[in-house]
Amino acid sequence: MSKDEIPKLFDGSVNELTKPSRRREERAARPNLKKEKMQKTLYVSRDMNRKLIELYGEEGRRQSTIVEDAVNLYYYLRLALGEKKFDELLSAVKREDPDFLREYLQRFRL
Repeated sequence: MSKDEIPKLFDGSVNELTKPSRRREERAARPNLKKEKMQKTLYVSRDMNRKLIELYGEEGRRQSTIVEDAVNLYYYLRLALGEKKFDELLSAVKREDPDFLREYLQRFRL
């Protein structure tokens, strides 16, 4: 048994009481996986999950990549179109009619 493996007894000093234990230091050094997970958690409706699975099957990409692309598209369309035009576009998308959306987008001459 080495010197480091022998547990030290409490010497009764204030410094010993206020000094953080090695375990706390080790825990602080490890990344907080729960916090990391919370940042990546995305709650979606069943319908949205079905659409993600369908896109994943068609494109063969990870769902996280698809979601990142969707967020980027949403963000830059909002910046480019402005609030009013973007709200109009969202209402057209919410109709869930691809033909109507195609006609609507042709007005922008994309």
